[in-house]
Amino acid sequence: MNTFDQLSLSPAIQHSLGKLGFTKPTEIQATIIPTLTKNYQQDVHAQAQTGTGKTLAFGIPLLEAINIENKAVQGLVLAPTRELVLQIYESLQAVSAGSGIRIECIYGGMSITRQMSALKRGVHLVIGTPGRVNDLLRRKSLKLNNLNVLVLDEADIMLDMGFREELDQTLKYAPENRNIWLFSATVMSGIKKLITSHMNNVVSVKSSQSGLTNAKVEQYFCVMPMRKRLQAVLRFIQAEPNFNGIIFCRTKAQSSEVSENLVSKGIKANCLHGDMQQNLRNRVITGFKEKEFSILVATDVAARGIDVSDLSHVVNFSIPEDHESYIHRIGRTGRAGKTGKAILFVSPAEQYRLKRLEKATQSKLKEIDVPSVEHIVTAQKDTVAEFITGVQSKQHYNKAVDTSLTNMIAEYTPEQLRTVLKSLLHDKFFAGITELKKQSLKDAPALPQEICMNIGSEDGIDENRVRNYLHNTLNIARKDVGKVRVIKQKTFIAVPEQILKKVINKIRDNSITGKKVRVYLIEDDYNSRNGNSERRRPMRRRRNRRKSN
Repeated sequence: MNTFDQLSLSPAIQHSLGKLGFTKPTEIQATIIPTLTKNYQQDVHAQAQTGTGKTLAFGIPLLEAINIENKAVQGLVLAPTRELVLQIYESLQAVSAGSGIRIECIYGGMSITRQMSALKRGVHLVIGTPGRVNDLLRRKSLKLNNLNVLVLDEADIMLDMGFREELDQTLKYAPENRNIWLFSATVMSGIKKLITSHMNNVVSVKSSQSGLTNAKVEQYFCVMPMRKRLQAVLRFIQAEPNFNGIIFCRTKAQSSEVSENLVSKGIKANCLHGDMQQNLRNRVITGFKEKEFSILVATDVAARGIDVSDLSHVVNFSIPEDHESYIHRIGRTGRAGKTGKAILFVSPAEQYRLKRLEKATQSKLKEIDVPSVEHIVTAQKDTVAEFITGVQSKQHYNKAVDTSLTNMIAEYTPEQLRTVLKSLLHDKFFAGITELKKQSLKDAPALPQEICMNIGSEDGIDENRVRNYLHNTLNIARKDVGKVRVIKQKTFIAVPEQILKKVINKIRDNSITGKKVRVYLIEDDYNSRNGNSERRRPMRRRRNRRKSN
């Protein structure tokens, strides 16, 4: 299939596709759509990344499968976040215009009464988050007796967020003969279990784009300790007058701090994270899409579903917890035939993680220097000139004020006025620029890194026992062991970066207590500076979430 015109689609949908400018399908669309439009009654697992066109890949066949004479819910799409639900809803609303298909989106944070009323009036297709969908199922406002197709979009993310129980519950309300179309970027064990337990005779499709980064994205890494990254990211932004992108942070608190810092320097930025009220989140997303501000600082989950096609940059404030997240993040730039730039900050001790990332993503990241002050001044030259010209063109001064200012200025020498102008331009365009030196990975010293064991004083451990264990049992030289901290249930050990991997492996193979010990690296990140020194990689299932998301 080379064009959408080659498909036997309903006239209304074909017309909408043409009106929206969709002519040539993406790879995943060309594979999935013909299969499902011919026969939607089959279970499908499609592996595809964000940005490959998967929404229309399942959306067009789903719309074609709707019988508009039947006012019951025939299709249900589940997505992990509110933003993604809205994105899918807006896409399918546009494609189905004039078809008579009624679509409703349901998610937490919005009036459940309004959603119940909409369902009562009759809906063909529902798009929602697992929590709110289950809430409405329990209230018997949402009924799936006539459900033909259940779409699980970004199913791996839903499992990561701990929604397996909700997915199982939803399926209990659905008929046995319903079909599942499952879309995921990865095929982790949870996805395999979902396929085994709920799907039959599965047709598997994999986009060749899956797992690989976009060739149109120029990938860079910048070696910078966490404490200097706020200054560094400001430099990168000021060096690109047309900077328009997303800065990804690990935590909600970090995203707020970065955003506030940029705003204080005159940068048009805003932040997005999970603790924000839904109406505020909607305003932020709309503002970003409509270019009210050019930089969005966000956490991974909060940014799910934000589809802005012309981003110039994606900045990773630190290495993502997993390689798939990195691919998802940088895939938001380098679209529509344009070249994008992705910048990743790493600490001097993270060289081994950088190499793993490159291997997993089959890409090579180039080292990039923090832009110099001279580079920034040159880059901002045109912007400063436009500002001065704009000020000169303003002729709205009060006459009395104008006369007074003219007389006042006459009292100063040209040199004094140049000094004042220089100061004002500095504060407006170059605020926050300070001396900032980066450090090459190859020149980085063997900095001490802190690791953590999940045992402590309650297990009979103290500092002397730990030091003797490291030296006598693991053959680690005493000079290589730095600070050792033992608390009730954890033990922290500082060792040089070059023997980090060896120490972790030896601890795992030779437990100090005889029982299995979990050991992990405490990263040099925002959490360490804010009292949360027990930062580790999160468990796959997150229990502490809102049920009706």
